[in-house]
Amino acid sequence: MNLPTRPSGPLSPPLLPLAAATVVGVIMTAFSATFLPTSGSPGPTPAPTHVSPVADPTTDPFAPLPPGEKLLIASGADESKNKARKQAVNDWNAKHPDIPADILDVEGNTDVQRAKFRDYLDPAAPERVDIVNLDSVHLAEFADAKAQGSPLLVALDEKAPDIPNPITEGMLGDFLPNPLLTCNWQNRLYALPYNSDVGLLFFPAGTAVPKTAAELPEALAAGPAEHQGVAIQLSQDEAFVVNILEQLLAVNQNLLNKDGTPPVVVQAEWEKALTVVRGKVADGQLWYPPGSGRSAEEKTALAFGRKEAAAMRNWPVWFGDIQPQPEVRRLFGPGILGGQNLAVAEKSRHKAQAIELIKFLTSAETQQRLLLDGRFVPTTRSTYKSPQVQRIRYLDELLAAVEEARPRPITPDYYEVSKIILTYLHPVVVRGTPLDPNFEREMNSALN
Repeated sequence: MNLPTRPSGPLSPPLLPLAAATVVGVIMTAFSATFLPTSGSPGPTPAPTHVSPVADPTTDPFAPLPPGEKLLIASGADESKNKARKQAVNDWNAKHPDIPADILDVEGNTDVQRAKFRDYLDPAAPERVDIVNLDSVHLAEFADAKAQGSPLLVALDEKAPDIPNPITEGMLGDFLPNPLLTCNWQNRLYALPYNSDVGLLFFPAGTAVPKTAAELPEALAAGPAEHQGVAIQLSQDEAFVVNILEQLLAVNQNLLNKDGTPPVVVQAEWEKALTVVRGKVADGQLWYPPGSGRSAEEKTALAFGRKEAAAMRNWPVWFGDIQPQPEVRRLFGPGILGGQNLAVAEKSRHKAQAIELIKFLTSAETQQRLLLDGRFVPTTRSTYKSPQVQRIRYLDELLAAVEEARPRPITPDYYEVSKIILTYLHPVVVRGTPLDPNFEREMNSALN
């Protein structure tokens, strides 16, 4: 099955993606008619009187919104070819016409979106936003009170006067553990995982895919590519952070913790792993193509498509742009978990209804549609088992990759952690300079 991909320049990829949980049903109450006898002979029976109940938003999570209002979802632009996320919202609107919703597209890369989301979530800001579709690494920052004095997001697992419908533990059983990890902060649930993401290795169609890392050099040398290496993303942005952490984990899996808790950074251990990775870059086994492109992912996809690279590390969403269909397998070490999470703004006036919308958007039915129509990577196990998606021939590798992936450190200071990794490690990997001795101190300070 062709999987379209995230667009960039000549390529037009959608995102592979997501979600699950169940939508709570609504019970409507009817009032019976009352027969009113007279003191004399009985008169005609009066027509039944039906009283329409007034919805109370503090007890009814499906209470209609005030006329003219909508639930507003701030989200990175939906680049899927079929606008699958918009279709999912349209499905909600068709089923809940009294609680309409719409999407506010937020343009820009992850860092630009982070800044815009912070502006939208600010209680003093004029923008009225109910739900934010956050990159998973930013959830802790917005849920933590330290950075802004109070959380900008609502704890979804806590009942409150305006939240009669919190997320219970029983609603979370189908979610894969790793994506769900990124929705929690300080033992509270602040989001549900909308879609996941993880890097995969792509090989030309018909290639004998190596089963182990030891077989990789021979597989790379066997192809007709100009560069007998793996094209990866080494741009000076978050793409580098993800790629370099993946390569370091292939050398030493202990550099990051499986549960996303901040690791203790030991300079000697990182230097040892960096020496291996730097050597692979120097001898061309890992290669970042020159030239321009709208993103680092696009540049590597174009180079691989032109047979300039023998293999490629990239996100699953790029599968559909490569013809003939490539061979795919998971990385030889843990991948770095990507994805987005749906959270409710503390400033929202319609928290109960927003939570129901999140349940709907992450339900099994919606998630399957997001996968098939928009190629968003699912976060629920049942979606991978659905007969409708079994025709995606690398589905088992994708599921295994998500299950094995490591979250980036879950911390409200992740933005600072990311800057330190980029500042200190990029020159080591790209230019071969020694690792600055301040790296350990700076990292541990930011992580703790």
